[in-house]
Amino acid sequence: MKFDPMSPETLENPGAAYSELRAKCPFHRYDGPDFKFAITSDYREIKEEILQDNPTWSFRFGNAAKDTISDVGFKSDPPFHMAFRASLASGFAPRQLKTYEGDIERICDELIAKMLAMPEGRGDFHDLFALPLPSRIMCVMLGAPEADNLHYKHWADILQDMLFHDPKPGSFEPILKEIYPHFNSHLDARQAKLDAAGITEPDLSALGEVLPNDFMSRTLIARVEGRPLTRDEQLNVCLAFLTGGQETTISLIANLMWRLLETPALWEGLKQEPELVENAVEESLRFDPPVLAHFRTSLCPVAMHGEELPERSKLMFSIVGANRDPAVFEDAETFRIDRPLTEARKHLSFGAGVHFCLGAPVARLEAKIAFGKLAKALPKLRLDGPTERIGSWMHWGRVKLPVAWG
Repeated sequence: MKFDPMSPETLENPGAAYSELRAKCPFHRYDGPDFKFAITSDYREIKEEILQDNPTWSFRFGNAAKDTISDVGFKSDPPFHMAFRASLASGFAPRQLKTYEGDIERICDELIAKMLAMPEGRGDFHDLFALPLPSRIMCVMLGAPEADNLHYKHWADILQDMLFHDPKPGSFEPILKEIYPHFNSHLDARQAKLDAAGITEPDLSALGEVLPNDFMSRTLIARVEGRPLTRDEQLNVCLAFLTGGQETTISLIANLMWRLLETPALWEGLKQEPELVENAVEESLRFDPPVLAHFRTSLCPVAMHGEELPERSKLMFSIVGANRDPAVFEDAETFRIDRPLTEARKHLSFGAGVHFCLGAPVARLEAKIAFGKLAKALPKLRLDGPTERIGSWMHWGRVKLPVAWG
């Protein structure tokens, strides 16, 4: 079967394209002008073999079609990766998540009020709501001014574009020379607070007292393998928030609103049964994953489907294809907001295994609160023109979503 992940047909409807690939050719070798990699879309193989077989499939060569080698922080393999995650995991604990609820509700209310105050009663939902909510919450969590959110989004867009389109050695240096001094100044200011207080070995008790309770502070407190994080590791956390804490949740919110308004009966159904908001969020993650696929690199020769991949081969595993596997999901090609949570939550949009997304609870919380409020405050919301998808072949979201609400 001939298949091109970057063809116009695939970009237009990746869900259908990868479903067809899974059905006709579950293991496919792509040999393009810029990238060469194998592709699998089989749910069981991805979840139970690739994402669990970590001695074979490495993350440290980058989550992209070409190597972006790094052993730093989140971009490492076990066992160090697990220790690094554990050093920061308390920031995503349920008790800590509760502290973000007020900020999420506040920002949602501000954005909705701004929309309702627009006399024309129409605008781009992506720009008015889907983008600023996750972007501002990312700033809150990281410990940056909310007013910096669009600047941070700009940086994230550049980094993501380079990662998937130009991951050559040295290509990241110019933008990192702009980003690193910015975060170094924030980190240095926090370190100065510790120095002034005479604290040489800070712990969590410093949060909210000597240091602000945010993730930049947590990088100064965290310990991995008995030592403090290096500055490179601290900066890696900041970059992870930039690239992982914005676009995926922006696309989750935009994708779900698009699907609901594309079929008005679904929007009506959600308004009438608001208890289905959580189901709708999980179904959106299943049916329209913001990241269409991920990559791993083999550390040894691997036999797959009767073929052998040599060491250092790139394997792309299709999340959108796996999320529509009929062996796992009933009526897999249909978007259903009443799909049982136990079934919908089997999706792989947050990954699985040791690299399961740490920020998943935050993304879910943002979307759940947002759609609960939107359904009440903007009951007449409707599409108001053609939408436009995100440009990346690895991502799926709406960058233009014109709506009206008057």
